[in-house]
Amino acid sequence: MSYSSGKSAKQHIAILAIQLICLLGYSQKMPNAYYKAEAALELNDTKNALSWADSCFNAKPYRYQYYLVKGKALLQANRYNEAIEAFLQAEQQRSGVASYHLARAYCLIGDTLKCIEWTRRNLQSVFREPESKYQLNSDFKFAQALKEWQNLWLTDWYSPFEKDIHYARYLISNQNYDEAIELLNKRIKSKKSKAELFELRGLAHLEARNFSLALKDFENAYQRNKRNHSYLAWQAKALYSLNQNGKALTQIEQAIDKSGGRPDYLLLKAKILSKFNRWSEAYETLKEYLKYYPNNTEAILLRARYAYESGFYTDALLAIAKMLKLAPDNVELILLRGKIYLKTDQPRQAIVDFEKAISQNYNTAESYLLKGLALLKEGEREEACKCFSISGSLGNIDAQGAFYNTCKR
Repeated sequence: MSYSSGKSAKQHIAILAIQLICLLGYSQKMPNAYYKAEAALELNDTKNALSWADSCFNAKPYRYQYYLVKGKALLQANRYNEAIEAFLQAEQQRSGVASYHLARAYCLIGDTLKCIEWTRRNLQSVFREPESKYQLNSDFKFAQALKEWQNLWLTDWYSPFEKDIHYARYLISNQNYDEAIELLNKRIKSKKSKAELFELRGLAHLEARNFSLALKDFENAYQRNKRNHSYLAWQAKALYSLNQNGKALTQIEQAIDKSGGRPDYLLLKAKILSKFNRWSEAYETLKEYLKYYPNNTEAILLRARYAYESGFYTDALLAIAKMLKLAPDNVELILLRGKIYLKTDQPRQAIVDFEKAISQNYNTAESYLLKGLALLKEGEREEACKCFSISGSLGNIDAQGAFYNTCKR
C-alpha cells in the first residue's frame, strides 16, 4: 500500500469511527418482542427467538433491527437462504449493519465469492468486526483457503487505535486485567482520550475488584459520550459494589430510561432495591427480568429470596423447586425452603431441611435456631432447648434469648 493510499484509508477509518459513535448514541424504545427475541438468541432458544422476531413485525415502521434479529434467529436455525433475505432487508435500511452476518451466511451455503465480497463490505463499514472474529469462526473455513480471501487481508483495515482496543478486549476476556490496564494506560494520555478507552479500563478495574478506579473510568467515559447508556449502567455496577446504593439506583434508572427500556438492566436494579429492603419492588423487577431471561439461574435464586422476603411464599417455593432440579444439593436453597415451611406452619418439613443444612455445616448457628423454633411448634420443648443451646454457644443472640425465655422458665 502506498503512503497516500494508506493515509486515505486511515482518514476513512477515522470518519467511520465518528459515524459509528453517532449511530450508537441514539437509543429508541423497542417492542417487548424484540427484547425477548434478543434474549432467546442469547440463550440459544431458537424456536422462541424466531417466534418473537416475527412478532416484531406486528406494527410498523419495520426497523432494520427487526430484520437483523430475525436473520440471526434464522441463521441459528440453519435456514441460511431465509436468513440472507432478512439480512439484505436490514442492509437496505442501514448499510453495513448486516454485512458480517451476510458474509457468514454466504460462506455457509458455499458461495465463497459473495462471502468474500460481504466481508470486504464489512471491513469498509462502521460495523467492522475484528480480524480475530473471522479467524476463529469456522463458518469461514472454506473461504480462508482461497487466494482472494488471503489477498483481502493484505490490506491493513485497522488503525493502531482499533488494534489496541481489540487486544485490550482480548486481554480482559482472558482475565489478564493488569496487562489490559497497562496497555490502556499508554493510550489514555490526555483529556481528549476516547470514551471507549476509559470504558475498557473501567471494565478491567471492575473485574479486578478495583471498584473506585472502575467508577472513575466509567464517569470519564460518560463525560465524553453522554449518549451511551451502558456507561451509566457500568457506573451503577461499580457503585453497587462500593455499597453506594442510592447513587447506584439513580444511575441504573437513568440507564434504563436512556436505553429505551433495556430489560437486561433490570437484574442489577433488583439487586440494588434489595439493599434497601424494598423487597416487593425488587421482586416485581426481577419477575419482569425473568420474562426475558427465564433460565438465568442467578435471577431464579434471587427471585426465591425476594419472594420469601416479600411474603410470596408459594412463588418462592416454585422458584426453589425449579432451581433444585438443576442443583439438588444446593444447601442455601434447602435452608430457604425450610424457612418458608416454618413461616407457613409446616414445621415437620422445615425440620428436615434444617437438619440437611446442619449436616453440611451451613449457617450452623442459624440452622440450629430455626430447627429449635420448628421443634417448639411441634411441642418438642426439650429438643428445641438443645438446639437453642447449641446455637447460642455459637454466638447467635436470638438463640440465647429463646433459650432464656423458653428453657429457663
